[in-house]
Amino acid sequence: MTQTTLRPPKKRGVFSPVLLELTIVILFFALSTSVIVRLISAASVTAQESAYHARAILAMESVAEEIKADPVGDDEFNACGSRVFTVDVAQDLAVDCIVTADPSPEQGTLYDIELIVTSPGGTVYSLDAARYVADSEGTP
Repeated sequence: MTQTTLRPPKKRGVFSPVLLELTIVILFFALSTSVIVRLISAASVTAQESAYHARAILAMESVAEEIKADPVGDDEFNACGSRVFTVDVAQDLAVDCIVTADPSPEQGTLYDIELIVTSPGGTVYSLDAARYVADSEGTP
């Protein structure tokens, strides 16, 4: 009889637990990275909208002060007593203005000023102001 040594049978395709753990860690980091990239892009969009909102408010306030200083302007009121015009503040920012004259108050005129800005995303910003000009006051 021949003697053969007993050897354990060879295992083919052995999968190490270390490789399994490493694969799980890599997948976790890939998932985390995708979530963080989405959060950063959402924050960027929010920051851009906020910046446009701030610019629109500042533009409307400055245009309102200009109109309140001289509500008559070029004296181009239509038959309804309104003056409609647009002030271009920047390339992507225009303020639509409607000035309505109401001569019914005693001894003066009440000017109602409505300002509207529409953002490229469709958001509408509006600001209302008014100025009373007594008849004794002249426009500068």
